[in-house]
Amino acid sequence: MGVSIVAAAILLYVTRPLYISISDMETDEELYGARIEDGERFSVTYIHSVERSPVKEVFEVRGTEIFTMESHTESFGAGMPYEGEVMELENGKFIISDINRPVHGGALRIRPSSVFPHHIMIGEDDVVISDPPYKGRNLEVEISRTFFKR
Repeated sequence: MGVSIVAAAILLYVTRPLYISISDMETDEELYGARIEDGERFSVTYIHSVERSPVKEVFEVRGTEIFTMESHTESFGAGMPYEGEVMELENGKFIISDINRPVHGGALRIRPSSVFPHHIMIGEDDVVISDPPYKGRNLEVEISRTFFKR
């Protein structure tokens, strides 16, 4: 009986749901949170500050890690994102795919633009991080496992 209780506890621990959160890096205040599935993708869209062109970066959740998977951009100037395995031109945009690179440090850190719209698309949620309560904050997007969040 004792072994089955331990086995059940271990099973519950490793199968905890995944949760994505957007928090203020300085205060640790959680500003957004939702359940997310292993293998689910989310994207960050913004206007590049130098090139003044739209950028979309696509990320994938793998356990509690975040991987950069794709970058969509109209140009390749200074500071434009990433190199990947596959690059194609589609509807006037360069799409770099198969980047497959873990996000450094395990969390995605973002300083939203105060000039241009800046979005994070998570499932059906369009989180506009260039608006309050996100605006002017250094943000951290993290994945965790927990039973205690919605």
